[in-house]
Amino acid sequence: MNAENTDNTINTDRTATDSNSAQAEEPGFTIVREFAAPRARVWEAWTNPDVMARWFHPETLVTPRESVSVDLRVGGEYTYTMRIPDTGQEFPTAGKYLRIDEPDRLDFTWGSPGEVDEAPRVSIELDELDAGRTRMTFTLTGLPDDSGSDESVYDGWSSAFSELDTELSS
Repeated sequence: MNAENTDNTINTDRTATDSNSAQAEEPGFTIVREFAAPRARVWEAWTNPDVMARWFHPETLVTPRESVSVDLRVGGEYTYTMRIPDTGQEFPTAGKYLRIDEPDRLDFTWGSPGEVDEAPRVSIELDELDAGRTRMTFTLTGLPDDSGSDESVYDGWSSAFSELDTELSS
């Protein structure tokens, strides 16, 4: 597998743009990344708990494998817990799968355990550019673009995608 990431560009359009729904007027942002990996490998990174544990966190955190569970079906839920290694502080996270179109699109909620129905929504679209490159379009709806702020969700996902790039390059 080619370990070179040819384009780590983050899209400057940070608004959710689904013109066919009320989501279009909700706060949100979009991040576009290209990975030097086949689409099936990127899909697996989003849906396989063993792989998710290796990247599903910003660069300074970890996600213990035993904290990751996935029930990959529409209406199924997933959980994981991010941890700060030095302090042990934990961030339990959960969501519900809303749409599963393997290997093209995955939609789910993303929030706190027990609040998955009211949580912000994430949409992942995977476009195969060629046999070894995939463009991922990540759209989060329901939270504002908070890039640069303390505890930024935007910056956290962007950092996690650097972890994903490392995972896909290994």
